This record gives sequence, C-alpha cells and structure tokens, in this order.
Amino acid sequence: MDRAEENRSMPRSLGRLLAAAGLTVPRDADEVEVARVVYDSRRAAPGSLFVAIPGTHVDGHAFAREAVLGGAVAVVAEHTPQPELPPGVPLILAADSRAALAPLAAAACDHPSRSLCVAGVTGTDGKTTTTTMLHAAWRGAGIAAGSLSTIDFRDLDEVVPNPTRQTTLEASDLQERMRGLLARGRTHVALETSSHALSLHRVDAIDFRAAVYTRITSEHLDFHHTREEYLASKRSLLERVASGAGGIVVLDRDDDFAFPQLAALPVPTRLTYSLAGVADADLVAESVQVDVGGIHLVARTPWGTVPLRLRLSGRFNAGNALAALAAACATGAALEGAAAGLAGLERVSGRMEAVALGQEFGVVIDYAHTAEALRSVLAELRAATAGRLWAVFGSAGERDREKRPAMGAVAARLCDRIVLCDEDPREEDRTAIIADIAEGARAAGARDGETLFLIPDRDAAIAFAIDGCGAGDTVLLAGKGHERSILSGARTVPWDERGAAEAALRRRLARAGTPS
Repeated sequence: MDRAEENRSMPRSLGRLLAAAGLTVPRDADEVEVARVVYDSRRAAPGSLFVAIPGTHVDGHAFAREAVLGGAVAVVAEHTPQPELPPGVPLILAADSRAALAPLAAAACDHPSRSLCVAGVTGTDGKTTTTTMLHAAWRGAGIAAGSLSTIDFRDLDEVVPNPTRQTTLEASDLQERMRGLLARGRTHVALETSSHALSLHRVDAIDFRAAVYTRITSEHLDFHHTREEYLASKRSLLERVASGAGGIVVLDRDDDFAFPQLAALPVPTRLTYSLAGVADADLVAESVQVDVGGIHLVARTPWGTVPLRLRLSGRFNAGNALAALAAACATGAALEGAAAGLAGLERVSGRMEAVALGQEFGVVIDYAHTAEALRSVLAELRAATAGRLWAVFGSAGERDREKRPAMGAVAARLCDRIVLCDEDPREEDRTAIIADIAEGARAAGARDGETLFLIPDRDAAIAFAIDGCGAGDTVLLAGKGHERSILSGARTVPWDERGAAEAALRRRLARAGTPS
C-alpha cells in the first residue's frame, strides 16, 4: 500500500457516518458503504461521500452531480444542488455543510487524533517556525513525531513540501494525514493552526492535547473584521484544550494584547515563556546573543536550565524556541534531548533564510507579511547591518487592506530603501495595492525616487534592489517566503523567491567578473 492509500479510511456505512455528524440518516443508509469523504468533486471516486461546501469564488453545490458521476455514493449539502443529482443518489441536507465535513471525515478515519498527542500551534507570527521547532524537539528526544505546517509535512525525519496554500488543511485532508501518521506508528503531531481553520471548522474534530501560542497582533481583518474577533478565534483553541482532561497551554508572557485574556481562562496545565526575561514566566531566555552563526541562549525551565544553540537567525526565534521547548517537555520529551533537537534544526524555509553566493552584502528571505512581523525582522536586520537596509515587499490582494499603510510606515522608519512590488494581487489592481502601502511609507518620511521605489513586477523589483546594494548593505525580500507561486488575476504564476534572488545575484556577479 502506498503512502496516499495508507492515509485514507476503510469503508464505513453511510448511516454510521451521518449519525456521528448528527445528521439525518435516510432509510437504507447502513447499506451504503463509504470509502472516503471528499469536498472536491475532482477527487471523487467510487465509494466517496461528497460534501458540497460554499466557497468564496465557487460553490461546491454546482459540482455535486459531477462528483456523483465520478463515483460518489451520496451527497451532503446545504440545499438541493443544481444541476440535479442522478436518481437514487442519497442527498442529506445539513445546516452548515462545512461544519458537517469535520465530524464526517473524522468518523471515516476512526478519529485518529484520539490516539495521538496533537499540539496546535497558533498566533500571528512564528507559527510555522514554532511548529517546526516543536517537531525537532520531539525528534531530538526520540519521540516518533510528525508535523503539518504551512511549508511542509514532516513524518519522523522525512520532509515533504506542502503543495497547498493552506496553513491548515481542510478537515478531510487533515484527518487522512492524521490517520496515515497514526498508521505508521507516530505518537505526537505538531499542527499549525490558523484562525481561518478555527473559524471554518477545519479542526473541529481534532482532539488537541496542547495549545501553543506565539504572539498575537493583527491579521486577516478582512475575514475577522476586528482585532477582538481575531483574538476570539485564536482563543477558541485554548478553550477546547481547557475542556479536556490533562490539557496543556503554552502562552507568550510578553504578549501584552493577548496574554491577559488567554491567561484568565482556567486550564489543567499552563506554561508561560518570556524572551524579555519576565521573572514570573515558567521558561525564560537568559544571556541571549545573536551572531552570524545563529542564536545562543540559556533556557531556564521547570525541568532545569539548559544552554541552547540555534542555527536560525533573528532574536525573536529564541522566543519561538522557548515555546517549542515548553510544549515538547510538557508532552513527554526529556529536556536535554529536546534542546539537542532544536540545535540540530538547520533552517526553516522562507523564514530568515540567507542567500549567499559570495556577494559583499546580505540577502535575506522572510515570510513577514504583517506590520508587526515586518517590524521584528527589520529591527533584527537593522542592528546587524553596517550599510543600508533595503526592503522588497508587497501585500496580498483581496485581503486585509488595513495593514498596508502600517507596513509602509514600518519600512519607512527602519529602512533606507523601500521597493514595493507584487505579492499576490489576485484580481485586485496591483498598482492600487502598492499605492496603499506607499501612502503609509510617505507619511512616515519616505521619498519617491530617493528612498521609495514602486516596481510592481517582483522579479524586476528584486533585481533592482540587488543591483543597487553596496558592500555592507542588507536586502530583505519579505512576504513570499516558501511560497511557490504568485496569484495574479485568475492565473497561478510559478514563483521561487530564492531562485529569483540567486539569479539576480549571479547576473550582478557576472557583470563584475566575480565567480558565484
């Protein structure tokens, strides 16, 4: 059996699945066998149960008949699909088909998370890195662990890139991944858990043993509308962990916005961490030093004090390491082994990732796509840069317009040169997006043609910055990180941030006659 097949469920009766999801069970439903629960009609195969989900751009109800023609034996929907289903195909109506998908998929996969120690990692910035660090800490302690994050899926020491643009997979994909990990003998899973996943029921049927919080600022206000609603979505993970027996919550003691609200909720086990050295935190970073080789610190923890040597850049990653160490040790890892696992982690793709081909200036790739994330990264680079600091970035189209001027203002205060370009314009006017960012940059002192440059084409923007760098400068390429495409209009354009940077560097070095 190959890996994809192993992830899938064994046949279950339609009646059993519907009952588990609290849906009406039609006559003779127990005689219909379901091999898999799907929400994408293109993945329907004989024995599938198709769940029609309304989407932002397309509605799954319009593809229900197509799913049946592909082999689906029944359809769960919010209303009668058009075009109509073939005669005799069971149609089960649900008030919210997206909410129904999670328990249906979990039941089809025999609720794998009930037999796993699942730690959900949430927050605004640092989720991916902390998820990856938690997996590394578990592995260093000899724990059979997997992880599912924005950038990749990890199973023991095997790493497979995440080909989707989802931080947290849809419920049926998530349950199948969990089932596969359990079938292969894994005991622990680190799951990057987005606010969208919490609000859109993707993780409804996951039994979380632990909730790990990185700092919460402001993001996705196009979806959540207010900062308070955004925090409420994040808080729901803690509430779920708190309601279970033996639940563990790890909180950022330095987070002035979220910590007071999150800490007010009673939980079986609460651990706090502080990079700033708050005395009453359970884990504290001491003697933090950052150099070209990474980060050195001493971690004071409830399990003892241990020196940590991280091969990652960015002082803030010392805080992420404390969060991962807390979660790992609270779920069974030995302190020394967990520390060794963190020390062995070489890099996290697209997170403070250096690009070095022998040039006399620095090039760094980071996924920073909020004002706070950009501020953190630029502050780190500002302190380490002898020359000028450049930032090349944009902002996503059809998303959270409020953050754009704030990102421009942050860059203007911390950078010497700002180059604004595409991130993922989608079907929004690319120049309007850049104009929103530029407005904030100008208000904070940036000057067009001197410190502020608007170059929509991202490849050209990267080349412009790299060609303009002098010895001792640093250029930050922010916003894309690990992503392998740019969404422009209705097109998905292949993209490789590191590849674009390396190509620009090689052209510059070739013109100078310097081998790369």
